[in-house]
Amino acid sequence: MKGAIPREWILRSPDPDAVRELSARHGLAPAASKVLVNRGIVEPRDVERFLAGTLSDLPDPSLLKDVDKAARRLAAAGSRGEPLLIYADYDADGATGAACLYLFLKQIFPDLPVRIHQNDRRQDGYGLQTHVLAPAAREGFRLVVTVDCGISDVEAVREAARGGVDVIVTDHHLPGETVPEAFAIVNPMQPGCAFPGKEMAGVGVAFLLVCALRKAVREIAGFTLLPEPPLRPYLDLVALGTVADMAALRGGNRLLVREGLREIRRSPRPGIEALFEASGVPHAAATEVDLGFRVGPRLNAAGRVGDATRSSRTLVSESRDDAMRLARELNGDNALRQREEERIVVAVEAALAAAGEIPPAIVLSDPAWNAGVLGIVASKVLERYGRPVVLLQEEGGTAKGSCRSVEGFHIVSALSRLSHLLTRYGGHAQAAGLALPLEQLDAFREGLAGIVARHALEIPFVRRRSIDARLRVAEITPDLMSDLDRLRPFGVGNEEPLFLLPGVRIAAVSRIGAGGRHVRFAVEEDGRRLSGVAFRREEIPVDAGGRSDLLFALQENVYRGARSLQLLLKDARPAGESVLCGGTPPG
Repeated sequence: MKGAIPREWILRSPDPDAVRELSARHGLAPAASKVLVNRGIVEPRDVERFLAGTLSDLPDPSLLKDVDKAARRLAAAGSRGEPLLIYADYDADGATGAACLYLFLKQIFPDLPVRIHQNDRRQDGYGLQTHVLAPAAREGFRLVVTVDCGISDVEAVREAARGGVDVIVTDHHLPGETVPEAFAIVNPMQPGCAFPGKEMAGVGVAFLLVCALRKAVREIAGFTLLPEPPLRPYLDLVALGTVADMAALRGGNRLLVREGLREIRRSPRPGIEALFEASGVPHAAATEVDLGFRVGPRLNAAGRVGDATRSSRTLVSESRDDAMRLARELNGDNALRQREEERIVVAVEAALAAAGEIPPAIVLSDPAWNAGVLGIVASKVLERYGRPVVLLQEEGGTAKGSCRSVEGFHIVSALSRLSHLLTRYGGHAQAAGLALPLEQLDAFREGLAGIVARHALEIPFVRRRSIDARLRVAEITPDLMSDLDRLRPFGVGNEEPLFLLPGVRIAAVSRIGAGGRHVRFAVEEDGRRLSGVAFRREEIPVDAGGRSDLLFALQENVYRGARSLQLLLKDARPAGESVLCGGTPPG
């Protein structure tokens, strides 16, 4: 297929003196020290906090604008037994945040009438809906707390206030030009908020409200009838929602996820234990990879193809049997989600193969596609083809769906130039949603292709890989793996380190998995042999007997109780091709 995107490997060049000092001071392997320096973590205090920070290093929750006001309102509602509606987004972030707030409220106010609502993605769409709030108000719910939504729902909040309902907005999305006239807004992204953790997920904001609520109850009435509840047990929910929402794992987020994983390994709540069991993963060895790729997708699947409330109901369940029943239902939702994704991926690849070349921007639509999974599919198509992707579901004269874009091409900016063709759009630099009339689809496709093509003439699209260090096989040891584990959890903003193994001999190659879509291989150097695996990488040339440059992450493989190191292949090419060197890859 024509139009393949060129690839560049960029080997970072960290300051060697800083690398030596880190290795000596903290007992780290040079490769692990290079990773820290590459991420700008060099100052002794920053390194110490990164490697051994505690929850006391988190910013003071009271720095969040309106959080104390919101907490006092919740404390007053709890003391009066005032009914409370938690209005949460339909994804894993919303579900975990709602569960965190719900469980804490029920712990300190056991008789408080609290209900969680999550929208139906297909019927309700995203955000606060007056057709949900109005009936709730008639039932007696005069206090609503949003989780992971609400900051853009100006009119819905205004209508609620007219009906005598106090709305507390907790969110982490960027506000628009106008913010809701809510009783309180707890959002680190809002103007005038001094809280330094601007990258919190929705569940993180909800947790900080819980921290403030405990303080408010202590100051107003004290915990005279029950012990003051600890906050650490809620970190399992915070970790799960933060990773599932792909929030940046820097600063406080990374610390919360690290501590939350410890809670999951030690003593998970019934819902999380059930989700791990349904995923086939032992919770006692939980990692951020499990949260992001196994457990989190099951929670998200409920909102994509099924009943979103199953996700929060699973998390708040106190019965193991009930939690397992719900987790199995989520498993079914996830299996359906995977089938839907695979079906659409096959259709997209067939359409591109029929076209014979990759267009500047991939814009495809189909009435049979499920809009709830198009964002995930668009990400997969982007990863494979390296072009901006727009996938749309056609329904009732409208096409709606998701966009994903390459680094350096701001998709929302591009959509704004085509806004005359759209009925709605919004999102971020590399991910967005949109809707448009079907009759405008061809004009939109041509318009976006033109914008992308002109951009590519000035700044050609290149698929860049930033490499932390060059290694030899002899350096890949359990001690290095142990040092890299100290840098976890990995994720957005603290990406898994990538290493280069240059000119290594490929000792064996075999295809595994359905249709041979995966590769298992072995490398040899100076008498040492290491195994490796590449998932969905059948197009990467790794030939037995030849020599290749391998780009990989290092994993620990556990098989029937035996542990061994394994290369997780990210890219490969014939040995000897040039590698760019530099401190920071060009953007």
